Amino acid sequence: MNILSWIKSAVINAAKFAGIYFVWIIIHYLASHLYVKFCTPENIFGFIMSPLLTISPHCIALRWAVNNGAIIINSMWVILATWISAKLIFPDRLAN
Repeated sequence: MNILSWIKSAVINAAKFAGIYFVWIIIHYLASHLYVKFCTPENIFGFIMSPLLTISPHCIALRWAVNNGAIIINSMWVILATWISAKLIFPDRLAN
């Protein structure tokens, strides 16, 4: 495999990884802001309604997106660190 095809392959794989990561960042960011806006309004009425809003389907879905988004983003950092470590420790064994 020549160097240009290796670079092309690496860029394509990195773009796929970054695309998935970017989508989860967007989901996590939007869900966090939407949860604050729709499930915990910033007034006395919001404070009173908070126990009822917390169990509503849209708040449950937003909370799921925030929690799972954080877990997935954390896991992707671990995967990236593991991949980089493997490339540094075993550069000749990992051709792709």
